[in-house]
Amino acid sequence: MRTSIFTAALLVACAVGACSSSAPSPTPAAPAAPGAAAPIPTTAGTVETKTFHSDALGVDKKVVVYLPAGYAAAPAKHYPVYYYLHGLGGDETNWLAGGKLDARADQLGLQAIVVMPDGDDSFYTDSPTPIDYDECMKSGAGLFFPQREHKATCVRAPRYETYITKDLVGWVDATYRTLATREGRGIAGLSMGGYGALMLGLRHKDEFAAAASHSGVVALLYAGPHPYVAGQVKLVDDPKGYGRAAGNIGEWIASRFGANIEDFRARDPAALVGKLEPGQLALYLDCGTEDDFKLNDSASYVHDLLTARHIEHAFFLGPGAHNFGFWGPRLPMSLAFMREHVAAAQ
Repeated sequence: MRTSIFTAALLVACAVGACSSSAPSPTPAAPAAPGAAAPIPTTAGTVETKTFHSDALGVDKKVVVYLPAGYAAAPAKHYPVYYYLHGLGGDETNWLAGGKLDARADQLGLQAIVVMPDGDDSFYTDSPTPIDYDECMKSGAGLFFPQREHKATCVRAPRYETYITKDLVGWVDATYRTLATREGRGIAGLSMGGYGALMLGLRHKDEFAAAASHSGVVALLYAGPHPYVAGQVKLVDDPKGYGRAAGNIGEWIASRFGANIEDFRARDPAALVGKLEPGQLALYLDCGTEDDFKLNDSASYVHDLLTARHIEHAFFLGPGAHNFGFWGPRLPMSLAFMREHVAAAQ
């Protein structure tokens, strides 16, 4: 199991550009997006970058917001909100720079607000490991990537689950004309953000109507086999195994979730699926069959778990690696999925 644990640990080191394969994957033969195809709009949406204060983190954070075409001209109209989370090593700009989210949303004629927050290296969880803010600001100490521009990444408390589900959602609803209900919200992400989207969606079903993962860490404790074989899955049962098998990377994973295996299970999408009832949360999963970290195997595992519980969900495996060569063409699919399962603008 040593090799499998190392693979599971290594996947979290995935910076959006640094640990994906260099060659873009071919555009997958995607199934038709749900709902009728929308015409290409004659006007485009707008993008703005804002800064707001997070009480949970104790710092100000940047957030990129896509406002749909016609937002400014319809002051009485309220819109659904889709939260799109980045991967490890990324920031709030990645969905625009790598995925061209604004252009793809325009092509869909999307009538929704899309919010892209900065999640740092957090796994979007409230970590039990404290951080020395002053030392972090001096040297980057306490970060997974201390060599980055650390002053934008240091926080006073690593409470990222609370930051997203309370601070960010509250600020967005207070700042924009949103449908400020569970039915009006969806959450999605890629890689670490795909994990975060499913974990937060499953833990906060009272806040989100839909969750989508592109190449996400959807089975946090999956240890094999590779390739996936139904009925033969092995799960990590000792969080210390991450550190022993993968050194600093494993220690980072363990530090995000704690020393108790139950702390891992409480935030493992695959485990949380066992508590999900049909109709509680709309779910979308995809992954490339050439994923650099074999996340297609754990995606297949979660797909089978959902199927066994008779929980309807969208699932796609197709050609592609762990990069925007796969995520970019799939992005319209998750946006269309959100449009289908989250309340429409009113």
